[in-house]
Amino acid sequence: MAKVLKFKEVNSDVERRMKEFEKLRVKFKADVKKGEAKKLAAEKKAREYLNLFQNFFPTVQRHQLKLP
Repeated sequence: MAKVLKFKEVNSDVERRMKEFEKLRVKFKADVKKGEAKKLAAEKKAREYLNLFQNFFPTVQRHQLKLP
């Protein structure tokens, strides 16, 4: 009987840890998505500025600037 109770305790501990891990995984996944969104927004902003500079200085030829 003692072994059965101990097994239940271990099982509940494993379930609790699995739930904690799932929470961390979801949080990490959301943080990664936020980071990717920020990176894309920054790249878009940089390209907008680059286009503004190119339009302001029409003498600079486009092939001289290396765009990613």
